[in-house]
Amino acid sequence: MTEATAHRVRPAGDPLRRALELLGDQWTLLILQSLFLRFRRYEELRLRLGISPTALSGRLRAMVEADVLVRTPYRDARRTRHEYRLTERGLELWPLLISIWAWEREWVEGRRAVLPTLIHLDCELATSAPLGCASCERRVDARDVRARRLDDTGVVEATASKRFRRKDADSLAGDPLMFFPDTMELLGDRWSTGLVVSALLGARHFSEFERELGIGPSVLSGRLSKLVDVGVLRTGTAKTRADAHDYRLTAKGLAFFPALAIIAEWSRGFEVPGQEPDITLDHVDCGDRLKPILLCDHCWRPLLRNRVRFGGPVQLPTPPR
Repeated sequence: MTEATAHRVRPAGDPLRRALELLGDQWTLLILQSLFLRFRRYEELRLRLGISPTALSGRLRAMVEADVLVRTPYRDARRTRHEYRLTERGLELWPLLISIWAWEREWVEGRRAVLPTLIHLDCELATSAPLGCASCERRVDARDVRARRLDDTGVVEATASKRFRRKDADSLAGDPLMFFPDTMELLGDRWSTGLVVSALLGARHFSEFERELGIGPSVLSGRLSKLVDVGVLRTGTAKTRADAHDYRLTAKGLAFFPALAIIAEWSRGFEVPGQEPDITLDHVDCGDRLKPILLCDHCWRPLLRNRVRFGGPVQLPTPPR
């Protein structure tokens, strides 16, 4: 994916940064997944995830403020309570969760044996749900896309997110349908997300990542090492710069592009009238702006939320219609 930069004035309230701040959080991703599996009530979510009331309330409040969820009343035997339902904006994140599922099954050791398959009801075959372009309905990967940036002031700059405590990770690790450890290293931490986006935009050297993200050297070094450990980045010797190494995305790292493309498109919902997007992705083959869709890799039709179901090895509910 190559980069072209357009120098224009960027209004306040960057949509991509806002989307990454919301979705680049491990608890938020797990809450979102649970809601798609129809765990809608506060106590259901708290018990399923083992999350503290403070953390759960904060995430739910942020998701309501972002128009991802709506709080709706229901009455139990004693009093009126509330449950949380996905709005249309929230339902638009379904492809993100599918792309995470597909990446984990393909690229994380041992996950194929425990994660369910996705069946496309139109052709009744299991699909890996590859990314496609809505304009031409052809398959797309990171190498087929050109990125145009609004300016060069570090559009993926992140604020540090609170990491999972060890006991939180341990409590979730026993359920393969709830904990996605490699995904959480990429998307569940805003610094790591920013590093992957920067690498997709062409950053290679320590100093480039440092300048792009406004990140401290010790934090940056730790995140780069972690991404190398999980096989998303590889290191080489920097021959012409002061940096000791350069960092390049591996095939595994490039394969995470669909999730980031979906977030970039979804973030446009935060734009105000007349606002330019932080990053525009163009599909080189057809020349149109990339509007990400998921395709069936058998019949090559677009996947619709109500035309798929999950199957073995573990049966999951059909996603909300």
